[in-house]
Amino acid sequence: MLTLKQDEAFEHLTSQEDCSILFGGAKGGGKSYLLCLWVFYWAKYLIKFFDIIKIDFPLPVGFIGRKRGVDFEKTTLETWKRIIPSSAYVIHDQAKEIIIENKVKIFFGGLDDQNVINKFNSAEFAFFALDQAEETERGEVSILQASLRLKHNNKQPPFKTFYTANPAECWLKEDFITNKKDASYYIPALPIDNPYLPDNYLKTLDDAFGYDTTLLAAYKHGDWDVLQPRQALITQASLNELPRIPNKESIKRRIVACDPSLGGDECVVYYMEDYEIKDQLFLHSNDTQQIGNDVCIFMTKHKCDDFVVDAIGIGKGVADYVRSSGKKVQEIISSASPLDKIHFSNLRSEIWGYLSELVRQKVIVYPVDEKLRQQLCAVKYKTGAKKFELEKKENTKRLLGCSPDRADTFAYGVWGLSNTIYTKSDKPEFSISNYNPLAAYQPAAAEFVQSGYKVI
Repeated sequence: MLTLKQDEAFEHLTSQEDCSILFGGAKGGGKSYLLCLWVFYWAKYLIKFFDIIKIDFPLPVGFIGRKRGVDFEKTTLETWKRIIPSSAYVIHDQAKEIIIENKVKIFFGGLDDQNVINKFNSAEFAFFALDQAEETERGEVSILQASLRLKHNNKQPPFKTFYTANPAECWLKEDFITNKKDASYYIPALPIDNPYLPDNYLKTLDDAFGYDTTLLAAYKHGDWDVLQPRQALITQASLNELPRIPNKESIKRRIVACDPSLGGDECVVYYMEDYEIKDQLFLHSNDTQQIGNDVCIFMTKHKCDDFVVDAIGIGKGVADYVRSSGKKVQEIISSASPLDKIHFSNLRSEIWGYLSELVRQKVIVYPVDEKLRQQLCAVKYKTGAKKFELEKKENTKRLLGCSPDRADTFAYGVWGLSNTIYTKSDKPEFSISNYNPLAAYQPAAAEFVQSGYKVI
């Protein structure tokens, strides 16, 4: 018997609509059970849908897995063996295939297995199902999504993607909850929704996670909003407290910021007035002259002569091009020494520390771009370091599934504004008081007070 929540998900998963389902949101919701049951049912359905009576080789129809193959085999696959009759399928362990009626096959395993990934590149699937999908990255799943193109006997089935997950600050929250995509359905399933759990299971959760109210809220009550990345420098809660409307009476400083990128990442260009993004460009080029020319046109459009750019790699060529047009250019080398060498490990850490303080003081205007907000909240700092230091950018990329280009461009723009002047010279200055990222995130350094930066 299915629970009411499982039955709701099953209805979507067996409809004639192309759709994606996110099921779960807490411990004990019956996620893996539903996943295995539906995959078996849907494979049997596809046999009838495609009119497969006899076939020389089983037709690949889908994939079932987890982030790591070893986790899948120890958990999800064991659930499959427990609830699906052994006479109804054959498992080929070495090929990582589940054969049903000798007519269709389902690939299984982990997204960490290159042999499995290689199958996706040429595969044509009707569905895939990922257990504990909060472990995955968007880029990994994109390869699977591109494989949903199976046609057989001149028939095209409804394409399905099914994810089970516990709450996490990840791409699933973006796609199913905060910025829901079309034909994407989130069905929360809590322990209280599952009558088949032991009577004392809620107490078990209290005992297991009672030491951490955040984890308890996530795993018992399914709260997706409480789990920011650990050591997040800027939190969603702090962004939500920012003003939505800029101060209309302020005398504006203006700047154009750019983070040139390679390898398919975005080349982001922002036009900013004080701490608000007023216009933006997203370029997909690695030609320094083309980027530089587009930036110059963009700056002319907004009558802005100040430019700040990440000058590592192709950014140096962009900086030189814009400078040759008579613009004032600030070059940022993230790994360079910071202005404050005592408290910061490098310039990027100092820039982001400065940005976080302006967020804390509610000087920044609320960013309307959801993707930018997600990237801002994904940047984390190291713990236990003597100097304030961010985690490596590669870690942020793994969390997001992409490079935090929008967040870095915004941070560079905020930093660059500190070196520009107002259109009038009579604007009063005020100092950032108690600017102390080390004190805020590492109490042992609470005596540090930084007074070197001015917000004009």
